[in-house]
Amino acid sequence: MNSGGKHWTINEVRALIGIWSDKNIQKQLEGTMRNKRIFEQIAAKLQKFGRDRDWKQCRTKYKNLKHEYKIVKNSQDLGTTKNMKFFTELDAILGHTTQQSQKLENKGRQRPTKQTDIKMEINRGRFCKQCY
Repeated sequence: MNSGGKHWTINEVRALIGIWSDKNIQKQLEGTMRNKRIFEQIAAKLQKFGRDRDWKQCRTKYKNLKHEYKIVKNSQDLGTTKNMKFFTELDAILGHTTQQSQKLENKGRQRPTKQTDIKMEINRGRFCKQCY
């Protein structure tokens, strides 16, 4: 096995993303926090492509790519530009999950927009009067 500090080549990352793009793998990853077994499968598939990475390296790279994608996606949503390699590929995989989680987040903190709605919410005790 390669040491943990060895950088991933572009081809290794492409191979990882290719495996990750499999709908079955995505479902498994979305459905569990204990995912060692899934990353063992991913590492085994990488080895079939001649890429020698263990499950921990695969999980770390997956988490790093996902984190970087979220940073770039959030910056785009705010109107600033950040770039990353493989953004298009990751957006194809993660774009739907980020949209779903944002919808759920926004649902939880919907704010009234009309002045009358705001007054009603203040009267219900949801918002402080000093804020409006």
